Amino acid sequence: MKKHISTIVFLIFVSIFFSCDKKEKIKTNIIPLPQEMNVFEGKFIINKTTKFLYDNNEDLKQLALFFNEKLEKAAGFKLITAQSSEDDNNCIILQLGNCPAMLGNEGYTFFVTDDNIKISANKPAGIFYGLQTLQQLLPSEIESSRLVNGIEWGVPLVSITDKPRFVWRGMLLDCCRHFMDKEFIKRYIDLLAYHKMNRFHWHLTEDQGWRIEIKQFPELTKKSAWRTEKDGTVYGGFYTQDDIKEIVAYAKSRFIEVVPEIEMPGHSLAALAAYPELSCTGGPFEVGNEWGVFKDIYCAGNEKSFEFLEKVLDEVFQLFPFEYIHIGGDEAPKYRWKNCKKCQKRIADNGLKDEHELQSYFISRMEKYINDHGKRIIGWDEILEGGLAPSATVQSWRGFKGAMAAAKQGHDAIVSPTSHAYFDYSVETTDLKKVYYFEPVPSGLKPELEIHILGGECNMWTERAPQEEIDNRMFPRILAMSEVLWTFKDKSNFFDFHERVQNHYNNLDFLGVKYGFEGKTVTLISDFDSLLKSFNVKLIPGQNDFDIYYTLDGTEPTNKSESYIKPLKITESLELKILAQKQNSDLKKYINQKYSIHKATGITVKLKYPFSPNYTGNNDNALTDGLRGTTNFRDGKWQGFNGVDLVADIDMGKIESYSRIKAGFLQSMLSWIFIPKEIIIYASYDGKDFHKLGSLITNTDPHLEDKFIETFTVEFDKTSSRYIRLIAKSLGPNPEWHEAAGANSWLFADEIIVE
Repeated sequence: MKKHISTIVFLIFVSIFFSCDKKEKIKTNIIPLPQEMNVFEGKFIINKTTKFLYDNNEDLKQLALFFNEKLEKAAGFKLITAQSSEDDNNCIILQLGNCPAMLGNEGYTFFVTDDNIKISANKPAGIFYGLQTLQQLLPSEIESSRLVNGIEWGVPLVSITDKPRFVWRGMLLDCCRHFMDKEFIKRYIDLLAYHKMNRFHWHLTEDQGWRIEIKQFPELTKKSAWRTEKDGTVYGGFYTQDDIKEIVAYAKSRFIEVVPEIEMPGHSLAALAAYPELSCTGGPFEVGNEWGVFKDIYCAGNEKSFEFLEKVLDEVFQLFPFEYIHIGGDEAPKYRWKNCKKCQKRIADNGLKDEHELQSYFISRMEKYINDHGKRIIGWDEILEGGLAPSATVQSWRGFKGAMAAAKQGHDAIVSPTSHAYFDYSVETTDLKKVYYFEPVPSGLKPELEIHILGGECNMWTERAPQEEIDNRMFPRILAMSEVLWTFKDKSNFFDFHERVQNHYNNLDFLGVKYGFEGKTVTLISDFDSLLKSFNVKLIPGQNDFDIYYTLDGTEPTNKSESYIKPLKITESLELKILAQKQNSDLKKYINQKYSIHKATGITVKLKYPFSPNYTGNNDNALTDGLRGTTNFRDGKWQGFNGVDLVADIDMGKIESYSRIKAGFLQSMLSWIFIPKEIIIYASYDGKDFHKLGSLITNTDPHLEDKFIETFTVEFDKTSSRYIRLIAKSLGPNPEWHEAAGANSWLFADEIIVE
């Protein structure tokens, strides 16, 4: 190989070459977008005589083999590999150490001329990311697992200087609620690497399943890895230590570090099912077969709990070489600790203030053990409560406050808020654009503290997402996350990104990714005309390539139903059913919207207690907007009230006659949402003096687990008034039998109907 030109000469040459007058630039579709890139007319063609030249380095040799394997599958030929050559024409050249130091360990330069492709980096990771860029510059067919004939394997002439914005670019995969097989996980590691992400956060222990083999505790895989579903079937699985070693090595070859999560002290019911002596009560327990938060957790007053976890971690340390261990620390109810003599003694003996400080004691003690073995801990932002362990990294999920607090205390933070990073949430809640506008650095954080923001993760919790559903939850949103975490903020441009995504779908097709929608398939704009008592409904497709069909008679829509052409006029209470179907695809979505037209539709509502800012129903008058909610409490139609009654006053504007009031409520017991105990209706002429019209005891069983909506009717003799008051009495704290006993329950309402 010819002697490498110096960095200074190389950059001067690039500057001169690309400052020349050129024709219109050619667009590329690289995701994530490189920091600096120029694209020009012309191509370098990879053919059977192209050579692969690389420095005398085993890592580069393996990277050349990695690319060659992909090329051989798609193109049917391999490149000639060599460590040196007198002629570097028609070559792909990989070289280390010929890069500016500012590119760090993951940055690279990428330079394509008519003669060759040169990828330079300070470390092998940078070369790897340069090769991912090369793959994305080639025709999409390069991702084919089968031979593709008739393709010119051309790479546009480009100059790229690239490095990541954040050092932590990750994805969490929950393999506990639903088990993912080994090959599926390796496939996702490939997809992460392809988009330049470098952390795989592997959620391995939960209430619903323990997924990691621990040889000292065989019952964890005999019993804790399996749950009996409510229909009597047995579900589960686990990874042997050999499986884990294989996956960790596979990830390492793609420059991805695997972070195991071993939950403590909460989310531990599966472990307690096998070893009940680690609990506060002694059990017995069964592996969880429902979702939610469970009150039985590791006993903080029992030395056996710490001995167990230390022995578990001893084996975890041997399997995962990366310096970080995630210990969870989230959603640990204190109910058992408050009623446990051992835990209360621990609090007294250590001069702790309360159960929150007991959790801090628990986490700090485990952190010391982990630190003593050369590792560092990560915990969800609850580990801030009661005092942060000395060298912990905080993963902020309940917004940005956890990251802000950690940074102010001199601790590192990983930012993955539910608002932008939870891909178990539907695209109606968190769409592609919202993810793209995610900014991991909390607003208002002092610039000198930004160094503590390591980066972020997208989180794929799997309560409602078995393996076959993961692709359409993750894609295309993970494309936005990869760009947020890699590309510097000043390069952000959603419209440019969105255009690249449209072409990137071709790559995903060849990669076998069954991607989902970018956002709301259909946006319903329902304008109420108070004079005509009717809705004017517009249906706006979320993507250009959708066909929309609908029905108004209660039947299910098909592609033979009425096609949406112009706004609909709805003059009575009914259910609009919509089918949105992507053209030339089997990708489709069904949307239902119930409308209630009544005397109070569109009328002002005044609340005694405010609704939660997280569940607003989309406006202050959501309770009389005529739009009914679905069993998805995040659908934007529900107003949520936490720990308080619903007290709503409706000003009808004039004296009105009516004889019944209806109100719709949601129950989702596992999400702490309950039907109210009682509904009481009052009336007033002046808005000051109210008299009772009627009431109803609901008698809904709070134990019922299914999500369901109930509309209750309070009937009375026909009356007239201007003001109506509805009181719906909350269930209060979650009942003693509930897994979150003592915590405030929720009351969710969607409509108050006056007839």
